[in-house]
Amino acid sequence: MLPRDRAQQIIADHAAGKPVRAIARAYGHNPKTVRNYVSGRRTPGEATARSDDFAPFITYCWQRLAGRKRPALQVDQDRRPDHRPHLPLLLTHLRTETLAEARHPQPFPLPVPVSPVNGETLASFLGGLAAANRISPDALLDVLPPWFRVKTRWHDDRWQHDQLTPWADAAAATLAVISGTDIAAIRNTLPAFGASSGQPARAVTACRRCTAARRVQQPVPVHLPAHYRVCLPHGIWLSGPGTPQFSVSGCPGIIAAEHRARRLLRHCTIEQVIYASIRAAEPAAAAQPSFRPAWKQRMQALIMANPRAVIEQCPAELLAAASYPDTITAAASMIAMGQRTGI
Repeated sequence: MLPRDRAQQIIADHAAGKPVRAIARAYGHNPKTVRNYVSGRRTPGEATARSDDFAPFITYCWQRLAGRKRPALQVDQDRRPDHRPHLPLLLTHLRTETLAEARHPQPFPLPVPVSPVNGETLASFLGGLAAANRISPDALLDVLPPWFRVKTRWHDDRWQHDQLTPWADAAAATLAVISGTDIAAIRNTLPAFGASSGQPARAVTACRRCTAARRVQQPVPVHLPAHYRVCLPHGIWLSGPGTPQFSVSGCPGIIAAEHRARRLLRHCTIEQVIYASIRAAEPAAAAQPSFRPAWKQRMQALIMANPRAVIEQCPAELLAAASYPDTITAAASMIAMGQRTGI
């Protein structure tokens, strides 16, 4: 917040015809801050209103506590309309008693809805759902059916045991209600419920820009089809676990190669695409691709478009990304030759 006299002087200078950027340079403030004052979005001498982190939980708590006669939780709203419930008291009561009531076959949705990322592991989704609603993962598992404890204990989302399969649909329905998500989204995005079952998959970290769009800051482990190497909407190379991601949006050849690799599934299986790609990468490495001008241009573009710290941590992934168009071209030729010869 700017002092009242300075903010008023800024407004006066702007009214006199002085540009916003000139005012910002003269007073040493950000042009965005100056623009907020001269446009009337901020008032001199008044602090910016802060968002209340507990606001999404107020209505939920009153709905869950409606009809209770506990004196410690009763508030005379007629005499004190602006009084808010005591936050620690409501949270403690919410964690101990009201969430336990969700064991009913018709569970109550949590106040902050969370939708899963495509291919996200069950433990990651439950942890994000618990964090968004300010409860512990154990408290969330107490709400959910025992099916979830078994799945999270084994740490293998793609494992579908015969004794757990009959309860998978009921578990998905319960999770959909509690998380505020459509049941079809739960079944189609979470591998724990059989999404993409039977297809080869690779364990990677979800595209950082996809998760940032959902306001998720921490890395999200996912299981994606084994032939996916690039996030097409954001142009991010999906490196292996523990390896930083980098942008390939400045290399149209890599993006086009990813599109071509996915179109190959119209004529063959994922296993054939992976096998052909592995075979195609071996002679490409032996033939020293650095002599090819296109490869050198892609490598230079990747180095220039990404931070140096990221490039130094993943030289192997950088090499694979620069060679990816050549690898897919060779793999497509191998697949076509095999189909002509019947191999």
